[in-house]
Amino acid sequence: MKEELKQLYKTANKIRKLIIQMTARAGSGHPGGSLSSTEIVTCLYFKVMRHNPKEPKWPKRDRFHLSKGHACPVLYAALALSGYFKIDELWNLRKLGSILQGHPDRRTPGVEVASGSLGQGLSVALGMALAGKIDNQDWRVYCLMGDGEIQEGNIWEAAMAAPHFKLDNLCG
Repeated sequence: MKEELKQLYKTANKIRKLIIQMTARAGSGHPGGSLSSTEIVTCLYFKVMRHNPKEPKWPKRDRFHLSKGHACPVLYAALALSGYFKIDELWNLRKLGSILQGHPDRRTPGVEVASGSLGQGLSVALGMALAGKIDNQDWRVYCLMGDGEIQEGNIWEAAMAAPHFKLDNLCG
C-alpha cells in the first residue's frame, strides 16, 4: 500500500509538471484549476477507474466528466500518461486543429463528453449514470465540478434527482 501511494504521488507530480509546461507553451490556459484537481484526477485514472487506453470506447469502462472544462490540462496530462495518446501531443494544447482544445472535446481519445458550460456537468453525468442503470451496466460515472459552479440550480436539481433514481453509480 505504501509503495502504491508513493507511485500515485510521483504520477501526480508528473501531471503537475505537464500542466505547467502545457499552459506555458500554449501561452494561455487555466493552470490553477488544473493544478487544484491533480490529486483527484490522478487517483481516479491511476487507482480507481476502470478504463482501457487501447480501447477508449470499451463498453465496461467507467466514465469521467470534467464539468469544469477549463481545467482540461489536468485531464489531458492524465490521458497522455495513461496511454490514450502520445505525450508529445500535449504540446499542441489550444492550437488550431489540435485534439487538445481549451475545453474537452469528444474528438480527444478518452474524453466522454464536451464540457465548458459551467453548471451542466452533474446533469450530464446523471444522465450517463441513469443510462447505465437502465442498461444494467455496472460501470460508474465520476463528475469533477468546480467550486463556483456548484451554486448553480441545475447542479442541485441533479444532486436531488440522483437518490430519487437510486444512482449509486454516480460520484460527483
